[in-house]
Amino acid sequence: MTMVSAVDGRMLYGGDYNPEQWPEEIWAKDMELFHEAGINEVTLNVFSWSSLQPDEETYDFSRLDRIVDTVTEAGMSIIMATSTGALPSWLSLRYPEVERVDFYGRKHRQGERHDACPNSPVYRRLSAALAGKLAERYGHLENLVGWHVSNEYGGYCYCERCTEAFRQWLRAHYATIDELNGAWNTAFWSGTFHSFDEIGLPDFAGDGIDGNRAVLPGYTIDYRRFFSDSIREAYHLEKLAIREFDPTTPATTNFMWRFDNYDYQAWGGDLDIASWDCYPQRDTKPSSTAFWHEVIRGIRHGETFLLMEQTPSRQNWQEYCYLKAPGQMREMSWHAVAHGADSVQFFQLRRSRGGCEKFHGAVIDIDGSNRTRVFREVAQLGGELKAVGSRLLGSRSTARVAVLFDFQNWWGLEACVGPTRGLDYVDECERYFAEFARRNIAVDVVPLNADLSDYDVVLAPCLYMMRNDTIAALREYVDGGGRLLLTTMSALVDEHDNLFQGECPVPLRDVAGVWAEETDALPPDMAVPLVVGDCADAKLTDDAQEIGTCGLLCDILHQDDGTRVLARYGGDAFYAGTPAITAHGFGDGRCWYVGTMPDADGTRMIVDDVLAGTGIQATPSPDGTEIVTRVAADGTRFTFMLNTTAHVQTVVAPCDGIDLLAGVETAGAGRTSGEAKDGTEGVNKAGCDAAPTVASGSVITLEPYGVVLIESHA
Repeated sequence: MTMVSAVDGRMLYGGDYNPEQWPEEIWAKDMELFHEAGINEVTLNVFSWSSLQPDEETYDFSRLDRIVDTVTEAGMSIIMATSTGALPSWLSLRYPEVERVDFYGRKHRQGERHDACPNSPVYRRLSAALAGKLAERYGHLENLVGWHVSNEYGGYCYCERCTEAFRQWLRAHYATIDELNGAWNTAFWSGTFHSFDEIGLPDFAGDGIDGNRAVLPGYTIDYRRFFSDSIREAYHLEKLAIREFDPTTPATTNFMWRFDNYDYQAWGGDLDIASWDCYPQRDTKPSSTAFWHEVIRGIRHGETFLLMEQTPSRQNWQEYCYLKAPGQMREMSWHAVAHGADSVQFFQLRRSRGGCEKFHGAVIDIDGSNRTRVFREVAQLGGELKAVGSRLLGSRSTARVAVLFDFQNWWGLEACVGPTRGLDYVDECERYFAEFARRNIAVDVVPLNADLSDYDVVLAPCLYMMRNDTIAALREYVDGGGRLLLTTMSALVDEHDNLFQGECPVPLRDVAGVWAEETDALPPDMAVPLVVGDCADAKLTDDAQEIGTCGLLCDILHQDDGTRVLARYGGDAFYAGTPAITAHGFGDGRCWYVGTMPDADGTRMIVDDVLAGTGIQATPSPDGTEIVTRVAADGTRFTFMLNTTAHVQTVVAPCDGIDLLAGVETAGAGRTSGEAKDGTEGVNKAGCDAAPTVASGSVITLEPYGVVLIESHA
């Protein structure tokens, strides 16, 4: 399901607008500025519960009515939030049970946000009631294009109601207390339970070591599964209340970057379209941002998503709140679109005058004018999206490579006490994603239940926790001709975090063709050379060719007959000469096992070997550039060439086609600016079909943070 503007079919361009923070007389002027910037959508009512409902018995929509009328008369689309992301003070005072208890046992009171217990019957009743009232009042609007339920769900609760709800959840998931004891291995440290009623929550006073690790990891992992389900149930109750009055308008909630509180991939059936808030830091690699665009796109099995929030320039919560350079916001916006976004939205449209986000960037700054650099850049992008955005809606990636990524596996690795505190699951997934991105090879990021049959290569870094269905799917995939990459810390435990018994990786031992007998953990400043795999087993020769280094973890491997060794450990480690990276045939396919964390050179060598014979072609371009393609249902291809750096780059056009963003004059940073060559605003006024053609193989100059978008047809 795709949200498009109900006004004219354009890609949504807008973001969060909080007019309740401002005098009513400026609203009309804001609409004029939004129109000037090409903005066609506003997200309303994100944090207005206290004004909409001053007490339990009273609802007052008069001001929201006027806001809605102002936006509607301005010809803009609306995404309506349910306003349930922060509690009104009367609710917390009248019903203290709605407030959370944190990991350390401290009872919260009204303030900040993310403070509602999702298992509170009062919170569930009143939040759903408000959502229903809003749907009854505004669900009929022709310019309503989406429902935004709550906002950036986050955190946990350890209250008594959650304790009882957790016990009920456990009873539903385990037939007997003996089954639970076996799953959690409670015999460890005399932790056996004799009744579900004996089970509390794994907080600081109980089983918890910290927020992730516990004495019994299976205990904490189940609590996280339970609480993730609880949040999803609270969302679903609001959505059901909306559906009583509005059966069709898409509903979503906004997810966050590198956020593991909840299993986002479990929400695919609850969201009508996935959405997320993208806030990279100064040193965030573009490939990391791309990875998270792909994670969000994968939630609904490759459908497009909404970029619900980004900052027009700086964000206020970083330690050092950097400004986006001229052209950088535009490039980041097109980068999101290239990876599947069907909207570009900002937090915030007008800068807050007070509160903790008053130093967060905005389209309209405190001067209230169109004179700022940020406003001009927003207007430039608005003109481009108005001209070409509708052509892109619904087009998708056609990747032949996938990364298996699993939030519950992430929890399992975080819960580990050993073998190293240095292991970061996301970093290991991004390690391989980034190497394919460097080659401009499309990669989908998919959940464990994805259909793998369309992929030539599947990457499963550190897939530590494996359920039986995952094991069966991977075996079938390789046996049928697929290419699978496994790494150290793969296939070690079942879904309850109990070690498989046998030669690691036990359930995929015959697929991998190796046995990892031991695993060495290295400090961050220590590296081991990797040398070519055909050196002597017992002793390295002096002229052994070094092909990179590795570190963090090193599996000590035994290879089966027929297993090919790509690289061995070098240096003076006692396991020097033993295999580090291998490949093994299984059925009609092949499995690579990477027993360590290789550096960039080692990763490059591995990917070269994995791709050999697949026919998957790289599209070379300089470091700091990216080439990404979306394909429409009719076969039209949209190829994005992006420069993510602050210096001029040249790339070779990979295809013939029309340069959709051409006809706009360079303005110092970025390929285009808001003023076209003929003096008109935005993209070539003659329309995209009149834009210059590009020949395959021609050299394209990308200015700092520049973007070129080529439309081509088979």
